Amino acid sequence: MSPWLQRVTSRELLVDVAIAAGLTALSFLALAAGARDLGPSGPLNVGLLLLQTVPLALRRVAPIPVLLIVFGSIAFQIATVPVGEDLRSSGGPLVALYTIGERVERRWGIPLLIGVLLVMGAMMMQHIGVPDGLQSLIQTELFLVAGWYMGDLVRIRGLYTQALEEKARLLEREREERARTAIMEERERIARELHDAVSHHVSVIVIQAGAALRWVGRRPDDVRSALEAIDATGRQALTDMRRMLGILGSDGASAPQPGLDRLGDLVEQVRAAGLVVELSVRGTPRPLDPGLEMSAYRIIQEGLTNSLKHAGGRARVTVEYGPTALEISIDDERGDDTPEPVEPAHEGRGLLGMRERVALFRGHF
Repeated sequence: MSPWLQRVTSRELLVDVAIAAGLTALSFLALAAGARDLGPSGPLNVGLLLLQTVPLALRRVAPIPVLLIVFGSIAFQIATVPVGEDLRSSGGPLVALYTIGERVERRWGIPLLIGVLLVMGAMMMQHIGVPDGLQSLIQTELFLVAGWYMGDLVRIRGLYTQALEEKARLLEREREERARTAIMEERERIARELHDAVSHHVSVIVIQAGAALRWVGRRPDDVRSALEAIDATGRQALTDMRRMLGILGSDGASAPQPGLDRLGDLVEQVRAAGLVVELSVRGTPRPLDPGLEMSAYRIIQEGLTNSLKHAGGRARVTVEYGPTALEISIDDERGDDTPEPVEPAHEGRGLLGMRERVALFRGHF
């Protein structure tokens, strides 16, 4: 299939048929009215006029063949019209050259234009002669160049419009990609928050439940304390889950995220679960970026959760406020009478999340 045919719509084809029919009708009306500038009204001239207009119906389907047919008929007309008669023709040649400018790249269009100008100029000079036909030749050549140039302007503008549309599509695709990336990052952030919060609370619940089972029938007061801790921890886990999931709500409302001001409550909760925790704060506490404070809180929470899961003896938490940095250290050790770990040691989402939180603030883990 012709590459030009692939770019021609049925509507454009109908427009070209109408143009060809209109130019043909105008030529025959003028010929019937006795206009001598179209040449004699013999059968040969009528056929040549048809060849200058009718092929324009396919001008966008096959622009180069149409050009050759139109100007071939004009050249034959020049060769057959007696010397001294006018050589004006229909508007077909202008439309054909306009189409070359509009549909054909310059690397092919310009050589075609030059070839048409040279052939037409040579034949007209031979037919009319110099200097009598010089003015007519210049006018004709200028009209032909103007026709091609107008088509070329339309083609360049079309290419520019296509480039703008393609750029707009790329920008829209880029915006959609950024939106998808932002959504994935937000979901990953929420997943980390849920992991840190729920994993901590579930670890506390598991440890307290195990202690209650060991004390059933022997230490009812300790069993009651363990069950109360399970109840409070479970409620806190639900609250944290609702807070995290509330971020996805349509109104975007959520409770304030925890910061280092809630570190004491976290330590007390872990102590109630049976882990001996020593908290040491060095330097002068000062307000920090809310995101940094929340990340620091979650890192300590995850570290103590790992101590509950895998050590269960003693943990030391050190928070140091430096001039330009916040340093956090979490050390634990396994006691002699410590029960088996809640789960085997592994590097899961918790440690990866801690690394990501530290890297977010250009820190070192």
